[in-house]
Amino acid sequence: MSCVGTDPTSPTEYWNSIYSPPKTWLGPTFTTKRICGSCNNGWMSELENRVRAMMGGLINDLSLVLNREQQQALALWASKTAMVIEGAKQGKNNFYSVGQRHSFRNTLVPPPDTAVWLGRCAQSNMLHGEARNLHVRLSATPNPLENGCATTFVVGRLVIQLLSVKRKPETGQRNLIIHMREGPWERKLVQVWPIERERVNWPPPESFNDLDDGLRDLRRRFAVGVMSGTR
Repeated sequence: MSCVGTDPTSPTEYWNSIYSPPKTWLGPTFTTKRICGSCNNGWMSELENRVRAMMGGLINDLSLVLNREQQQALALWASKTAMVIEGAKQGKNNFYSVGQRHSFRNTLVPPPDTAVWLGRCAQSNMLHGEARNLHVRLSATPNPLENGCATTFVVGRLVIQLLSVKRKPETGQRNLIIHMREGPWERKLVQVWPIERERVNWPPPESFNDLDDGLRDLRRRFAVGVMSGTR
């Protein structure tokens, strides 16, 4: 997005594993061959154009009220971008299946059991993306989930976090209760998917910044494992 900026001298670091050193290159872009030209120049480009002005306001720290249509558009952008980020990962580490990607392209609805939140960053020069595959925590009672993935973006003043989980086949469609690390999430995040309110005020009451552990804790919010129940 043009509102992010493209400083060709700014280095980018990419980690595919904690066990190997990062790859480094100049500029904030990366290229993947896992997206066809018709998708990149078609529906994906249309989605980028749909959110461009709105995300420009969020990234540049304008106070906004997001209606249902805008909340849905942001959730779609986050879902698309989370899937695109996987293009830089080894295929064996991907979370989203081919079927989920095709379904998203055809329906333009976020994957099942997906939630998206927005937050504000106090710094304006942040550009960060991270996808964490989550392992189901073993427990005395059967866990209804197979695994999950939490993807976190920080773009200027805008923070986006997306969580997707996969159910075991025998779980059915019962409501899930996802447990997470304790934190000031209700004061720092607003949910845009599933849509809970007709209008959402942004920014939330409190902000994240890189002077404490707030952003780190957000990225690790679900990293302790997807420990869930049903109701």
